[in-house]
Amino acid sequence: MVSAILLVDASPDTILQFHDQLSNELPTLRGKWSFSLKVFRSNPYSYTNNNQSESKFLHTLTLSYLPETTVTLVDKNSSGIFTNALEENSYRATALKFPESHLHKGATSGFNDPFDSIVNSKLQSLWLQKQNIKGDGGHIYELEGGSLIIRTSNIFLHGIFKGLLIQMESTSITNPDDIHRVLQKYAIPAGNLCNKVLDKTNLDQYGDLCLQYAEILNF
Repeated sequence: MVSAILLVDASPDTILQFHDQLSNELPTLRGKWSFSLKVFRSNPYSYTNNNQSESKFLHTLTLSYLPETTVTLVDKNSSGIFTNALEENSYRATALKFPESHLHKGATSGFNDPFDSIVNSKLQSLWLQKQNIKGDGGHIYELEGGSLIIRTSNIFLHGIFKGLLIQMESTSITNPDDIHRVLQKYAIPAGNLCNKVLDKTNLDQYGDLCLQYAEILNF
């Protein structure tokens, strides 16, 4: 799956016009969604005087359509997924789940809290939270027989509106650069686009998505 994130410096009229435009394409509506992107910086006091280092950054992304799951990105080059959803107990088809056998073998963190909460409460000596960027009032549109998903969301930082985020995901596109076809076909407003991936030879659906969020929402 190829994804891309677009940040548009939009007005209320622009947002309404774009939603009307997408509705004219007769999409399947998949409800509402929201997200939270937290940015952590390495704690400078965690280094000794003889081991100074440049600041490192940790991004954690939680998406409402991936319940009990946190996508992480360290220094924009290494990703991971943490989930609390047990395969046997989860009733959501979209959830990322870990097998029950992992629980019995002790292959879990042992925490029920979301990973970003653990970082804030247990790992403060290593990471300090810098920002919490939120997306609210989001809509999900399914197009092209389900092969294209377009998500929109209003972006807020410290309660201040920062623009309209447009998230595009396509299963029919294999080259990230071909996402421009979607922009042209649906007359998506111009803005700051990111379709970067961690590794072009081995696409990582959620790792790439988190990288794109980190690049675009760099306030």
